[in-house]
Amino acid sequence: MSGLMHRCVHTLHHKSDRERGQKSALAMLYAWGEADQRTLQEAMGIQPGSVSELLSKLEAKGYITRDRSEKDRRMVTVRLTDAGKEAAQAMPADRQDRFAALTQEEQEQLKGLLKKLLESWE
Repeated sequence: MSGLMHRCVHTLHHKSDRERGQKSALAMLYAWGEADQRTLQEAMGIQPGSVSELLSKLEAKGYITRDRSEKDRRMVTVRLTDAGKEAAQAMPADRQDRFAALTQEEQEQLKGLLKKLLESWE
């Protein structure tokens, strides 16, 4: 199972035109709804300092918000603002709709399952 998850993350990262910048982060957040900073870092294959710098730039543009967990101050949840959603929607369709093979219902189920896994791992 973890091998399959690794392949999915790898494919999302490497088949997406290898862009590692702000557009990649916007596309991931648009698809996922939200993510913790560490998940973004791992999915993008970049160092913690690099993801922090990237998110600071997106935050300065008003595209994201970062919320620190009350339970664990090291945990930061990243969400798109309305401006961030508009920026993500303005990107080419292949960048924003990586889950087009799934119905809307299947996408919601997947999102719920991924959130459940993340909560159990944290």
